[in-house]
Order: sequence, then C-alpha cells, then structure tokens
Amino acid sequence: IGHQCPVPIETRSCLAAQTICDEDIVETCTAEAVETVANGFDSPRDVAFHPSPGLHLGEFAEGRSFHPDAGAEAWVVNGANHSVSIVASLGTEHQTTISRRDRGYYHYMINGTALAFNSVADSGRTPDRDGFNYWSICNDNPNTYLGKKEANYFMGPTLYNSDPNNGNTVNRIGDECREEEPCYFLHSDMLHEAPACIGMAHDPEIVTTYGHVYWAFDTTGNREHGQLVRFDYQQPHGPGSMDHSVAAIRRYVEVKLTRGPQGVHAGMIVHPTRREVYISVPGANQILAVDADSGSFARTAREEYPIYSNRLPSFEYSIWECAEQRVFADGIDMPSGMALSTDGERLYVAERASGNIHAYEVASGAIIEIIRTGFKSIGGMAIHPTSPPGPDFDTLFFVDDETGTLNKIEPSTKCMTNSVSSRVNPNFVLAVEEVKVELGEDFSIHRDLTCAVNPVIPDSSFFDQVHNMTGYADSNPDVQSVMSGMDASAALLANRTDCGYDSELNFDALLLGGYYCHTCLPEQDLTCDNGGLCSNVQWLGYTCDNEFLVSITNEKNVELSRADGSAVDPNTLILKYGVTYRFTVLENSMGVGLCSSFAEICAKKGPLFVSTNDRTVQQMSLNFEGKDDAALSIAMDFKISQIRGDSKKNGMNKGAMIGTVIAVVTGVFVVAIVVYRQKKRKSVN
Repeated sequence: IGHQCPVPIETRSCLAAQTICDEDIVETCTAEAVETVANGFDSPRDVAFHPSPGLHLGEFAEGRSFHPDAGAEAWVVNGANHSVSIVASLGTEHQTTISRRDRGYYHYMINGTALAFNSVADSGRTPDRDGFNYWSICNDNPNTYLGKKEANYFMGPTLYNSDPNNGNTVNRIGDECREEEPCYFLHSDMLHEAPACIGMAHDPEIVTTYGHVYWAFDTTGNREHGQLVRFDYQQPHGPGSMDHSVAAIRRYVEVKLTRGPQGVHAGMIVHPTRREVYISVPGANQILAVDADSGSFARTAREEYPIYSNRLPSFEYSIWECAEQRVFADGIDMPSGMALSTDGERLYVAERASGNIHAYEVASGAIIEIIRTGFKSIGGMAIHPTSPPGPDFDTLFFVDDETGTLNKIEPSTKCMTNSVSSRVNPNFVLAVEEVKVELGEDFSIHRDLTCAVNPVIPDSSFFDQVHNMTGYADSNPDVQSVMSGMDASAALLANRTDCGYDSELNFDALLLGGYYCHTCLPEQDLTCDNGGLCSNVQWLGYTCDNEFLVSITNEKNVELSRADGSAVDPNTLILKYGVTYRFTVLENSMGVGLCSSFAEICAKKGPLFVSTNDRTVQQMSLNFEGKDDAALSIAMDFKISQIRGDSKKNGMNKGAMIGTVIAVVTGVFVVAIVVYRQKKRKSVN
C-alpha cells in the first residue's frame, strides 16, 4: 500500500491486521524417549538413510557378515576423520557399524559436513541414466590437504555411486574389492565451485537427464558472504576418470548465506511438491526458503569466479539472479540440522545452541512445537524411511557432535504425537487461488517484480585460477582417464619433494597425475596399517609392504602374495618388530581352515592384524586345522633387534610374549595368527 505496483498487478486496499495465532499456542515438551542407537563417531556432522539398504555392503564385506534384508541403513559423516560410517541393520539384532572413505580422502572427503542421497526410485529415467542410489558429500575445507598446503579454493562436492560394482568401490591398488579385504569409495565425479561447503540437499526433480542435481551451502561465496549454489553433475565422468567437461553450475549470488562456527552443519531440504529449498543459516539465526525453479540467467560466472572445473564450452558455470527467496523462520539460536516429515507438512529444525528441535508447519511457517532433547551440539537430522505418512508417525534421528552419537526420538513420545490444527487462514488460501485464476499459476506473493538481472560482468576478480598449468586446464577431456589417455608429464611428479606449505607444487596435480602414495601427500604414515610403507601404482592406487594375501591351494600348501598378485616366498620374507601386518585369508573351495598351533582358532575367510615388540620372538608360524606341523613360517627381523639392544636391556620380560593378535569374527569364521617365542635362539632361514 502506498507504492505503485508494476503492471499487470491490480492493487486492492488491505483489511486491518488481524491476530491469527498467539505464541502461547506453541507446544513445548521434553523428549523423554531420546535413545542413543549408535556411538563412537568422530565429530559426526550429518546423517542420511540409504534408499536401498544392503546394496552397498551386501552379505559379506571386509571379512564381516551383514544382513541386507534386516532394518534400515544410516550413513553418518565423520568430519574429524574424513570418513562415512555405515550403520547397517539399524535397530535389529544384527546392527553393526563399518566405516569407509576415499583413498584420497584429504581432497575428496575432507572435513565432510553434509551428505545427501538421490532417493527418487521412480523417476522414469532409463537405468543407464538414473542417479538413484548415488550420493554426494559436502566438504568444509578450502582445499588445504589437512593443513599441508596453502588453500587454493579448488574444492566442492564429490559424487559417489553406492552400487559397489563397476569400479565404484576398490581395494588399495584400485582393483575390485575382494570380500575379505579393505574397501574404499571411488568417486564418480567432483565439482570445484563450492569451497568450505556445510550444507547439501538432493533435488528430487525428474526433468534433467540423469537426476544428479544437488543444492549446496557455499560458505566462501565472494569472500564477503556465502552463497547458494546449484550443482548438476549431468553425466558424471565415472570412476577412473577426471573429465569434468560436462556439468552445469548455477551460482545464486543474491541468496546471501552466513556460516556458524567451524564444524557446524547447515541443514538443507528440497520440498518435493512445493519446489522450495529450505536452508538453515547458522550465522544469521534463520531459515531461508528459495523457489528452486525461479531466477534467471544473468551472466557467466567464469570472470568473477575463475576457479572452476573445466574450460570447455560444455561446462556451464553461470550466475543466476532474481530468484524468489524469503525468510521462512528467524530467531533460531544457530539452526543446524533439518528434516521434513514424511507427509511434507512439518519441517523439523535443530537449534544447536539450545539442543531444542523446532517443528514448523510448512504451509504457514508457524512454529507449532519445540522438543527439548538435552543435547548441545545437534548436527544433521533425518526421518526414518519406513515411517508412515504423517507427523504423528515420524521417527526422527539426529547426530550429536559433542557425544559422537546417533540418536532417535520415537513417534510414541508425547512430543512427536501432538496433533495440531493448521495455522493457515483458509480465507488467505482462497484469495491466493482466486488470484492465480486471474493471473495464472505462475503467480507468487514472494516474487520481487522490480528485480532485473544484471548482464554486465564486473571489472573485478575475487579469485585467481589455480590450475592454468595442470591437467585440469588441458583442452583434451580424456587426458586423465584410465580408459582413454594419460598426461605423460605426470610421471615427472614422482620425484618432486618441494612439499612446502607455499611451494609451487600443486597437490591437486598429484591426484590428477595418479598418485595416492607420494611423499608430499598428507598422512602417508596412515595410508597403510601401522608401520607399513606404501608404494604408488600410478593411475590405479598403491600397495603396502605389510599387507599379504594368504591362499590355501590344497590341504598341504599355503601361498603368500602381495595385493597386486605377485607371489611372495616366505623364506625370503622378514617381518619387522613394531609393525602391524595384515594377513588376509582368502576363502577356499575346500573349506580348509588355517590355524595357529598356539591357540585353537582357525580362519577360512577374512583379515588378521598381528604385531609384536618382543625381540625374543624369532618367527611366526601357521598350520592347517587339526594339524600341528607348521604350514608356513616367517622369520622376524631378529638380527636387527640385537643391534638395537636385546630384550633384557630394553626392560622386556623374556618369560612373556608381548604382542598383538587381532581377529575379525565373521559368524563361525575367525581369523587368527600367532607369533611364537623360541626357547633357544637359533639361526633362521
């Protein structure tokens, strides 16, 4: 009122303001049935339910049994150790947790803070073009390689296919994972236009060809404030390639976002029918709602934001303006996690500073319930996928950073079953419908009709391109593909030792050049099991000198090999003290078990870790089940131990064996190996 509205909007005089509802209508209660369902996570930031439980792990993986048909499957992002913990068979007697990460986690999964699945099972897309069961992770880091390298802001979300086949999961050397050995994610794509990302949501739209659209909370933005970014991976390059030439990224520069303290997750939800993106903004204490299908192309983003994934024209990077946005809710003390009820009518928002969970009516934006949890660092939230439609049946799960836990609130709790009438004024709904009849379905009360896009590129640059001299800038999209071709100059990186924080060596070029094991990459001492040394296998992965495969070829013969399949002669092998060795016993068709004569424990399938610091121990032996004769003996590095000082000088007790034997139990199968202490010192082969 008092302003001239643009044509063709017809103005009418407004009625006097009326009181629709009061604050005292809000229900406040303490959730008495908050249950911790899993713990031991390392700074959990977000949780999401896998749309196809059991698909990724199957019945047996990494020497462990799983029950794919029992219960749901929750995936928890660990921000501190850059991994994802999979809680399988959640809520059943078979519940168990296993953690996995990318071999290049210091780039592809560093400080993961948000995770989202494509859960659209009925999109109508053909199987070869359907992103169902894919997932994307948001990384809260400006690309510092765990602090070893100066930030270059070449960072963004990473896309994975949770189907373990077709190269989507690999062992250390990059081959298909055996059921008995450790397994790693292998990314399907990565885009680099959202450094320090803290929130992510999959868009359930069914319009794009592949369905790989994800919205992200980019905290870096223009270095003054964060921004909303829409990523469409389009056709992912797939595992084993680095081709980023086909993708579309939209940067919504007018949607200004503010992060909270380091490590605080920002919940995001794309409403499947209202087509609104709800965003927790921890630094502004509010929830924004953005129309996912609004806005217009303004100009290319390559000039103002010149750090991007590919230079080819097929890579679209643009700035969009005039998107419809509004403040959905404010006055929330650091909002974090977010979840949508199964019927889409309630939006749950975690208030991290207080530990409360606010329930909002989506249609009106009114707060209708406050649930007190008693937790003080709530992160991501999710609704159990089998909850029936309706807020009275929602089982709400959330992670808590301080306690390292995954928790749930049952719908039987009073807080989750209070039926509250809608706060939407029916007269208002009727009035909006009448206007739509007159002006068309495209009418919106939130649209800024005065907004006009600015096609002029500012004469300034917020960033400098960081990959002018690396393979990312190559005009050949197949230059880093295992299937097509390789950059020959990448071999020259093998001997680079200029690993300094501000050195000229670009660590991204190491990953692009096929290096997972390199003196400059971070945490190389953790690449193998404790004390092991890695050897790079360019373009594929790496091997560890303390990892062996044990094959039982018949009831009288045992063979050792490296992860790359090369045979190992036990007579030439010497084990080192203080090093943890992994012996992966492979399943054999005869069902023969491998045992230690020291303890009645046998293994048919699975991994074993063994180490000792007792320098009186001279060899390690294995024998077949039911037989005492050693089938395999391996010498310890006894002579070197004498140079370092004998066990007595080192304060060790000769009458005791000091060592570690860890077996992984897989139902009836147990893996074990025993280190023997010889009564008399003698020469060893």
